[in-house]
Amino acid sequence: MTTATYDTEMIRNINMFESITDVEARDAIIKEDEAYFVVPEGKAGMAIGKGGEVVQKVQNKLDRDVKIYEYNDNLGAFINNLVPADIRGVDIDGDKVEIDVPRDNKGRVVGKDGNKIDSIREILARTHGVEEVKVE
Repeated sequence: MTTATYDTEMIRNINMFESITDVEARDAIIKEDEAYFVVPEGKAGMAIGKGGEVVQKVQNKLDRDVKIYEYNDNLGAFINNLVPADIRGVDIDGDKVEIDVPRDNKGRVVGKDGNKIDSIREILARTHGVEEVKVE
């Protein structure tokens, strides 16, 4: 499993997220125009807030689009939380994962220049020790 190391800026961002949302961030990835926060199971709604008002405050502070995902010990369930499209199936073979999505949803999963799938790979490596992620 990849161990996450946080610099001072990341720690500040996690603390800001937690103080605004009142929800623990189990992990976070801050990219150029997006930020991803992994929260405990059952806490995403609280972090998002009614009508998205809480997450909007976080977005305004970070000046980035913020995505919030609920953690799950079950890798398949966690992948369902992470992937922004319908999934036909998930094949898990040790530390390798293959995600089967309908062809018209593949772009939503991979993202422009592969940025979304790169973030999904990074989160899965850090939370579940996944070393390889393929989208079919």
